[in-house]
Amino acid sequence: MRAENRTCDPQRCTDDAQVVDRSLYLLFEDVSYSVRTGILTKERKILLSDLNGDFRPGELTAIMGLSGAGKSTLMDILAGFTTTSVTGRILINGRERNVSDFRKLSAYIMQDDNLQPFLTVQEAMLIVADLKLGLNYREKLQKIDKILIMLGLDESRYTITNELSGGQKKRLAIALELISNPPVIFLDEPTSGLDSTSSKQCLAFLKQLAQEGRTIICTIHQPSAILFNMLDHLYVIADGKCVYTGSTNNLLPYLSSVGLDCPTHYDPGDYLMEICNGDYGPHTSKLVDSIQNGKNDMWRSTKIFYSDKNKETVASHQVVERLYSFETELRHIPHYTANFWRQLSVLTKRNTIKLFRDKVLTLSRISVHFAIALAVGTLYFKIGQDASYVIDNFNLLYYNIMFLMYSAFSATMITIPLELPILKRELFNHWYKLRSYYLAGKLVDFSVQFICTFIYTVTVYFMSDQPHESRRLILYMLTCFVTGLVGQTAGFIIGCSLKVQDSVIFGPFAIMPFVVLSGFFVHTKDVHPYLHWLFDMSFCKYAFEGLLMTIYGYDRAKLKCSEDYCHFAIPKKFLIELGIDHINFWFNIAILILTCIFLDIVAYTILSIRIKKRL
Repeated sequence: MRAENRTCDPQRCTDDAQVVDRSLYLLFEDVSYSVRTGILTKERKILLSDLNGDFRPGELTAIMGLSGAGKSTLMDILAGFTTTSVTGRILINGRERNVSDFRKLSAYIMQDDNLQPFLTVQEAMLIVADLKLGLNYREKLQKIDKILIMLGLDESRYTITNELSGGQKKRLAIALELISNPPVIFLDEPTSGLDSTSSKQCLAFLKQLAQEGRTIICTIHQPSAILFNMLDHLYVIADGKCVYTGSTNNLLPYLSSVGLDCPTHYDPGDYLMEICNGDYGPHTSKLVDSIQNGKNDMWRSTKIFYSDKNKETVASHQVVERLYSFETELRHIPHYTANFWRQLSVLTKRNTIKLFRDKVLTLSRISVHFAIALAVGTLYFKIGQDASYVIDNFNLLYYNIMFLMYSAFSATMITIPLELPILKRELFNHWYKLRSYYLAGKLVDFSVQFICTFIYTVTVYFMSDQPHESRRLILYMLTCFVTGLVGQTAGFIIGCSLKVQDSVIFGPFAIMPFVVLSGFFVHTKDVHPYLHWLFDMSFCKYAFEGLLMTIYGYDRAKLKCSEDYCHFAIPKKFLIELGIDHINFWFNIAILILTCIFLDIVAYTILSIRIKKRL
């Protein structure tokens, strides 16, 4: 709709004018992409072959093709999501694209929505606004209101994301990226999983965004006739090559020009897909030659968009003439609006909200720790100060270490893989830095682990009647807590490295050597001196020894004996029997803390590598 025929509030007009001022014309030449067919072979499979084309502002462009044709691969390359093994040139407004600079002004919305499930629409929008906008709170709310109203999400602003319909989630994913008002938006299969009505609404929103001067590029598998006619520009790929680029209205004349006449009352899009599939013979190479693998521009429309700033129409091909220099204009645009501390604060707030909303995970972890503590406390009731039960208490202390370590290990190992798709999308779209995400997660997980450890250790400590000394209780709790942190970080490493189903199987095996070398099954003093270094590599050994020293060390008084004879009535005698009477508690704690820090560095490195493989 023309600006003269509609009203526009000043903020809306300013934003639209900014989009037009920053309109980006995307041109690619001879783009090819190949992947290795195996780990041990140099043979490569070509997925894209010398593709050419241009995507213009003001147009809703759809990359179309059969499954495996290469449309998502091309989208990933143009968006900068895939950068390795790519040849050819990609130009932005006539300048060679710098991927890092280009990502400042683009957004990529992937096929899976990958939204935070426990935030409301309003909360999710505010989080992004806090990360991406340098405005005050009132101005952020105004911008959020405008976007939610435009995308029909105003009535759902207080609805939890997990309770939204498929179409609403798609629109929310778009709304989150519109906060920063990007001039280029990539969408992978935006209509996937939606019914016909929701699909139509989704494309209508995208078309509206394009008419404001944005370059909207999406992949689409096989649209209905209604959706097909809503597209401004169609770019069709078959076997990694372009078979058509132009408007949907010009598709039938193009096919007729190469001797392929669409039957009457037949959907042009379906007909083209059947041709690409070879249903009418091997015509793909003829189409590629006719369109010159994307170089032939004669079937393009002269799509125009409107600038609210000066109320005049601007032909999209004129954008090429308004070349602005990335070196001068983008150099001053920061990669992140919020600094590190602001990012850390916002992400910690988000994680805290998720923590309180995710009742299944949080409450189950706390309730399981309390229930197990009651069961264990009942089983080992009042044995801690009786010398006749020293061996049983020895077993209890070992179980405490193993339970707290494994519970933290398993919880993190399972949850982290579920976060990775969300993390990839948010990092790619420059919401925050990876270190901000990692530290924010550690801070919140730190509090959960402390609560679980506190509930378990206090319950078991007093039910099993351990020494009623505040010092021993604090050291007991400290040892258990640090051990839990080590297990938590180890679980993070496994979760980042493997898929969920693989981590559940192989994760416990990875931790098993440390358990075996803890000193519980075989005492260190009973092992050949040449093998002592193996035990020294186990963090479980330091945790177990620290707990034993806490309970039986520090010149503990003689224990009472309920039997005729108790061999370990003197606590130090028990430590001597185990060969750990010389142990320094704080040295063991320092080793555990250093192990946790080392594992954190490893975990962060693995996470960074996992993310950068696609970025």
